[in-house]
Amino acid sequence: MSTPRSHRSIEGHRSRPPPSREVEYKLIHDIVNDICSSIKKYAQKYFTKKDIEYDACLGCFKDVVKTWRTDLNEFSSWKDFMERVSENNIDKNVRNKEAFTDLIHICERSKEFEVMIPHVREKLVNCVKEHVYKYCHSFAEETGGVDAGVVVDYEQQIRSYKKDIEKMINAINADILRYSDVKSSFDRFVGEGGHIGKLMENICVQIVEIAHEVKKWISDDSSFPDKLQQEILFNNGYKDTVQEDVFKLHQRKDSLERSLERRAKVRKRLEKHYKAHKIEKRKRKESLQTVQLKIERLEFQIDQRTESLEYTREALTSRRTPRQEVEMRTKVAKHLKEIDKLHDWLTVAKRQRSRLEKGLKDVSDRTYELKVELVTNRHELEEMQNSHEGMELELRSLNERLDSLDRKTAVMKHIRVLKVSPETLRKLYRRRREFYQQGNIYSFLYVLQTELDQCQYLLVCLKF
Repeated sequence: MSTPRSHRSIEGHRSRPPPSREVEYKLIHDIVNDICSSIKKYAQKYFTKKDIEYDACLGCFKDVVKTWRTDLNEFSSWKDFMERVSENNIDKNVRNKEAFTDLIHICERSKEFEVMIPHVREKLVNCVKEHVYKYCHSFAEETGGVDAGVVVDYEQQIRSYKKDIEKMINAINADILRYSDVKSSFDRFVGEGGHIGKLMENICVQIVEIAHEVKKWISDDSSFPDKLQQEILFNNGYKDTVQEDVFKLHQRKDSLERSLERRAKVRKRLEKHYKAHKIEKRKRKESLQTVQLKIERLEFQIDQRTESLEYTREALTSRRTPRQEVEMRTKVAKHLKEIDKLHDWLTVAKRQRSRLEKGLKDVSDRTYELKVELVTNRHELEEMQNSHEGMELELRSLNERLDSLDRKTAVMKHIRVLKVSPETLRKLYRRRREFYQQGNIYSFLYVLQTELDQCQYLLVCLKF
């Protein structure tokens, strides 16, 4: 069993070291420039000529066939016609006609087209699949889930390039098949030469478009390391800014924590004083209540003694024995003395009440002030604690951003090293070689698919 062509190509280059990026780019540029040059020369030769009268060419072809006494159906392609054409069998007058010159021009246009197009198409497809697809990587798989925008953007560009190139290659294949179908009858080929010429020109344009797309891709790939470097520098600058923000935020946080400590000490002292004043207020209130009860009791006693005094005085107005009168007067004097004594006590108690009321008011006012200070202190502490929590959240967010920047920068540095290092191409080359050397079912299926694609293309070429 013969070795598959794609496998042989790898084995044949086993001893040759893989090229550097610059060499690889130059190789690709040389290939696409050579393709574009071939297409340009062909287009200048066959698509810049003045308009061809295809009906006149068809008439000339029919006249020539009549002179040969041959049926038109015997000429299935330009090859059959050109094989019969010679100076001996073409009248001199016919050879000098513009229609005959154009007829030969059509044949030569097709001859060169059928030689050139399969060659440049295969050359371009091989360049795309064996060089561009294999060496122009974004290395997006190396990001490890890190959101590296430059890498993601280039990976999307790669997918877009591949999609567009595959679409254009399929369009070229379809147009080549159409060309193969329309050239099966030479008289029809000549008569519809205008449409066929446009089809041939379109195939050439599509090949050039793929070449230009490859050049754009190579340009993007060559600028990819610079974009990575720019992003790395931007991230480093942004990291410095974020680190400065972190430093300032730490300073504010430390200052706030010191303020919180001071406020906590103030709150502790206020709570102590407030508690002491509340106790003092309660004591003074209880003392005031006691004095008030004493005053009420003294006033009650004074009222009782006064009533007794009045009763005794009334008793003196009635007839009494001298002895009884003496006793009554003694009793009146005793009541008066007791009332004076109770009034003295009452006066002292009221002065005491006044002092207690003033003291209670002072303590109550100070207790209220302390309560207001405590409430204010609590609100301020809550606000400061909320600010502290907000700073911690912001610090966490900034640190996460710094971690993310570090991961992104590390990923982009790693990818940039992979991109600019000649060793990367050697590894890619080695992986390709090892892939074909493994001999497993996946390798076999890949090679088989490659061979099937090649066979399908050869079938198309055979129709030429």
